[in-house]
Amino acid sequence: MSLRPELFRYLREFLLRKSGLVLDDSKLYLIRSRVQTLLRNFEITDMDTLAQEIRGDENGKLAQHFLDAMTTNETLFFRDTYPFEALKTLVFPELTHAGNGHQSIKIWSAASSRGQEPYSIAMTASESVAMADKRVSILATDLSGSAIDYAREAKYSQMEVQRGMPVKQLVRFFNQQGVDWFVCDELKKMLTFQTGNLVDDGLISQVRRFGPFDLVFCRNVLIYFSPEERKNVIDRLARSMKKGGYLFTGAAETPEGHISKWECVMFKGKRLWKLL
Repeated sequence: MSLRPELFRYLREFLLRKSGLVLDDSKLYLIRSRVQTLLRNFEITDMDTLAQEIRGDENGKLAQHFLDAMTTNETLFFRDTYPFEALKTLVFPELTHAGNGHQSIKIWSAASSRGQEPYSIAMTASESVAMADKRVSILATDLSGSAIDYAREAKYSQMEVQRGMPVKQLVRFFNQQGVDWFVCDELKKMLTFQTGNLVDDGLISQVRRFGPFDLVFCRNVLIYFSPEERKNVIDRLARSMKKGGYLFTGAAETPEGHISKWECVMFKGKRLWKLL
């Protein structure tokens, strides 16, 4: 399915401006593959028409669904394992010891997608922190409104819970109804879900009442931003955090802000980051 070069350039610019997502000329295939359902649902016959209709109403329903399609990524429970091991054996013990075991712990999952990450954090907290359902609060944000709605519903398929979920946690924290699995109330009490755009400076005002955060997860999303926008995002995250708070990024991602400074902390050969 073809797309005129000038309209491809427009869609690239639109994505960059609205989401920070950087697509080079080799990524036309990505747009094609991700919008097939969108074309059918909106009864649009070709990519050129899609681009023209988005350009005609950048705040409309079609434009929002296009952003959702391009920015919603596959994820799984307990992705990469080590972040949750670090929470259990390093971060949560440090936070509870510093506060004599009584202070609240505030966490932000800043690119939460369909909820697997923040629910994995909540499960780890429940197993590691006394009275976690009363002391631990987790804000989960994502650019995609449909992803946030999905996470808020807290319903996952058999295939989704089989991807990364240990049986012990599945049995303890989920209730099965038919072929679906529902997150238990103990975890849901810890979570607040909101849409939030990492490239929008207004996001800091939006999340301020939930912080300052002891811990921020922003994993496997920084790589999609331009170098300049990546620094801006890192500085926004830093402004929401307590000094000495932990930042978890993807394994290949390094936090480098314009003004924020970070200390590298090694955990089982992986890098975590503390705000200086």
